[in-house]
Formats: sequence, structure tokens, C-alpha cells
Amino acid sequence: MLNKIKVLFSAALLACMAGYAQAEVLLIENATILTLAAGEDQAYSGYILFDDNKILAVGAGAFSDSKTKIDQSIDGSGKIVMPGFVSGHNHLWQSAFRGIAADKELYGWLEKLHFTYGNSFSDGDFYAFTLHGALDQLAKGITTSYNHSQRLNASEAQYMESLQAELDAGQHFIFSYNTNLHQDDKAIRNDVKALVDKGKELVGHSAMLGVSLHSTGIYAGEDKLKLEMELREKYHLTAQIHYLEEYNRRFIDRKKWPMLMSTNAVADGVSFAHFIQTTDQILMDTAKRGGAMIWNPLSNGRLASGLSDIPKYRAMGVAVGMGVDGAASADIADPFENMRMGMYALRMQEHNANVMLPIEILRLHTLNTAEVLKVDDQVGSLEVGKQADILVIDTKTPLTGAIFDVPAHLVFACNSANISQIYVAGKLMVEDGEVLGQDLPALAEEVATRVERIRTAAGK
Repeated sequence: MLNKIKVLFSAALLACMAGYAQAEVLLIENATILTLAAGEDQAYSGYILFDDNKILAVGAGAFSDSKTKIDQSIDGSGKIVMPGFVSGHNHLWQSAFRGIAADKELYGWLEKLHFTYGNSFSDGDFYAFTLHGALDQLAKGITTSYNHSQRLNASEAQYMESLQAELDAGQHFIFSYNTNLHQDDKAIRNDVKALVDKGKELVGHSAMLGVSLHSTGIYAGEDKLKLEMELREKYHLTAQIHYLEEYNRRFIDRKKWPMLMSTNAVADGVSFAHFIQTTDQILMDTAKRGGAMIWNPLSNGRLASGLSDIPKYRAMGVAVGMGVDGAASADIADPFENMRMGMYALRMQEHNANVMLPIEILRLHTLNTAEVLKVDDQVGSLEVGKQADILVIDTKTPLTGAIFDVPAHLVFACNSANISQIYVAGKLMVEDGEVLGQDLPALAEEVATRVERIRTAAGK
């Protein structure tokens, strides 16, 4: 299945391995540090030491180990240092189709995007669109993305361009493979095994953190869903399922719950994207089996899908993470906007400003999402041994005012324009909004040309 892009993968692997040959040690000192580690709610004045891979030390006060060779010291005075955001549900290719179907809910929106343009993709489209989406997220502070990729009607080689684009973007990612359920079971098994084998080559030597399954068996029938879950367990994969999103289909979708339960699709390692139109029984079943959900406030608001009762979900034991979803249904892949949309909507609904606190929603979009995706040992907080995915926030550019409470200031007053530097695995990837080593204007022009060709082919 992957023969056509084997050469590309090999080249990417060699390039990534070469990048780890020499470790440069960096120290950011005199900064306000917000680790977002479990139990660490307060920011403090301190330092973070890291190389071009992992965090080596983080703490309050001045760094005082004279034996450590530091290649570069950076004065973080007046800056806030926090972990990169983690987005737990994304269709990166949709970055090319923003603003589409402005008056439609989910299924009307799908008709305008997937079913109108999905037959007209050709070579290079998925690559350009996915790269555009990944770099746009990265520039806004999302250092880890769960790419819930979609194949539409593209060939296998065209679809797998999505993975190559993620490798080239440099953003940490989990590749959620959209199984082709139009094939027989043997072909599906072979495809998943091939991807798992390729993932083993790449994980640890590239920006890829793992392989997951974009499970679509819920639409294809119980036998296909059961096969996907068997493969998930066999290869110890996570999986994600779109479920209970559109309000007008809630009764139809809820009827599928017994099938999800009987096929072990409600389990630890399986997350439900959106998961809005639930019942108490569905929530109890999910919590009991260790299931999780990814909350997508921007998309849910844009498509009028509804508001998940996140405090209730968490109180019942359902693990919750956050995602910005596809950029054609959330349109702006900014985690600051996503947090505000979710927090403010909950407060408006409950008439209670205590229903969701800034530190809680910051952790939801970082560590808690990493926990849902099973990568919290690598990303989501500033802790020794984790990937050095670091945001440096400048609250004076643009000016946001005096700081009384660091988490509250980040959530209420900042946006992605306040990010001055972004590091992924200790490498400076973005500075003052510019993604280093990438020609974004040229990419944007290419994306526009490709979209125009697709619209023409689709008769639009």
C-alpha cells in the first residue's frame, strides 16, 4: 500500500535522524513559568533548560548548575513560558476551505464540502492542504495535533500525502488513519499492519508521536466496526470516532450506542469527537469503560451543534480533551479563541463564573488532551523528560495590560499574536509569527490555485 511513497518516507526518516545528531542546550531564565503539570496551578519566576529534544530542567529561581554546558542563554524577563497546546481533533486538509457553507449545520455543511469537492482531488492536493493546516496550527501555538485524516475519494497514494505533509511540517502529531472500509477484511488488515510497521520506523525519529485509527465502522455496520476495534486492540492503538454531533440527528445516532458497546468501541483508548447529544446512560457507560471525548467549542458553535456539559461529563468520570477541529468548521485554528468560546459559553449557560476556571481550560487544551491521546508522557506540560514543546508569550506585543493572575491573563487577554517564540522538541520553529524554514506565501498561493481547479472541476 505504501510502496509509492516509500522513498519519501525514507528521506524524511534520514533527515530527522540527522537532526538529532548534535544536541544544543538552551536556557530560558528570568521568565514566568506555568508548567501546567498536574497539581501545579501557580506560575512562578524561574527557568527552563532544554536541548533539541527534551526538557532537562525546570524550576523556580536561577539555574545554578555550573557543570552544565549551555549553548544559548535567553533572557525571559517579562515573558510567560508555557507548554505548547495540544489539539485532540483536527482535519488539517480542511484549512483550504474556510468560510464554506456559512448557513449550514453538520450534514448540510458536509454536502457543501465533502460531497461537492471530494471527487475532484488530484495528486498533491492533500499534501498542500494538510501542510497548510499543520503550519497554520503551529504558528498559533498548537505543537501537537491529532490529525483525524480523511480520504474522501482520493487514491491511497493521494490520501497518504497527508502523512508526508505532517512529517514535513515539523509539528508533533498523531496520524489517525482513515480505514478504507470499501475493501475486503484482508485488505483492511494488510493496510493497517503496513501503517503500524511504518509508524514504528518513524516514531522517535521524527515529529510523529504515534498511529491511531479514524474509525468509520459506525457508518459501515457492526462487522466493520468490530474489525476496526479488533485491529486497535491487536496493535495497541488508540482510536477516535465522530459521534453525537448534530442536534437534529441525536435520536438516530443514539440508536447506535448498543453497537458501540457490543463491539468494544467504548473503551480506554477510544475517544469520541464532539459527543454533544449524550444521555446519562451513555455518559455512565463511557466513564465505566474508560472512554473519553474531545470537545471542539469553535466548531460546535459554528455548526450550531450544541454545547457539551463539560463539568457534568468530568464529574461523571469521562476524560475530556480539546480540539480546534477542521479549519473549515472552526475557520480559525487558534487555541486561545477555542478556550474562550468554550469557557464563555459554559458560563453563559450556567450563569456561573465558577463553572470553568482559566487554569482548568488551559490544562484541558494541553495536559488533559495529551492524556486522552495517551501521549501525556511526552507532551502537554513542562516537565523533565518530556518533549521541549514550549511557547514564549509576550504580553506586551500586542499590549495586554498588567498581569494580576497568569492563567486568567492568558485565557482572557492573550491570543496567538502574543506568542513570540515556539519550540517543538527544543527546536525554534516559529518566531514572531513567522514559521521558520517554510515559504507560507508560496504555499498559500499554491493552495488557492489548487482550490480554484477543484471548484472548476466540480462545476462551481
